[in-house]
Amino acid sequence: MQYFKEGKGEFLQTQTGIKYPIYGNIICLLDNISLTGNNKNYQKMYDRFSLFYDFSTRIYARLKSGNERNRLMQYLSLLDINDGNRVIEISIGTGRNIKYLNPNAEFYGIDISLGMLKQCQKKIKKLNREIILIQAEAEFLPIKDSFFDTVFSAGGFNFFNNPGKAVIEMLRVAKSGSKILITDETEELRKKYSKSDFYKANQVKNPTEYLPDFCKNIEYKEICNGDLYVLTFNKP
Repeated sequence: MQYFKEGKGEFLQTQTGIKYPIYGNIICLLDNISLTGNNKNYQKMYDRFSLFYDFSTRIYARLKSGNERNRLMQYLSLLDINDGNRVIEISIGTGRNIKYLNPNAEFYGIDISLGMLKQCQKKIKKLNREIILIQAEAEFLPIKDSFFDTVFSAGGFNFFNNPGKAVIEMLRVAKSGSKILITDETEELRKKYSKSDFYKANQVKNPTEYLPDFCKNIEYKEICNGDLYVLTFNKP
């Protein structure tokens, strides 16, 4: 990755000269950042929940959609990923989407939770896949401009401190013409669970409201029996 060079057990961000630690193959950029708001709260929550996340989501997918693959492919099938493409998933979590995507692409994953990234690292190793994992905020992606062929975020968007800023970052790191996909829980589903602390953080807006006017080919629909929305658009 061009923004970093390796240096004796650490990665060095060459633009600033600040050294950042690595856990396994995870580049950790949050050690020197004080998180606030939702990002702070959900980092702690997902760190605690990371060991049980895959089990609970598989059970939920089985109950709602028959199995995990059926559920995930309702949005992953909308991605066009060719051999050699650079792809980044924002809020990659445990990496459960990766096994269903083109193995001949070059993958990057961003998440604020080190616990989730560690589980992702284990999963990727079992799949014999390679992926660059970075602990960072969606609102401040440590990636140069126009770097990726595909950018997507599956879950997490509703809980970002600043979803609008995250969209701008997704557009910034995408190449011209690239497809960007965002999927998360619909407002209707969130209302059903509104009494839970897990769902109290953000009031959900229609995600199209965060898109700048220059975005192309904007499509929004609800999937998974209304549980999720999926928004796709292209960078001009």
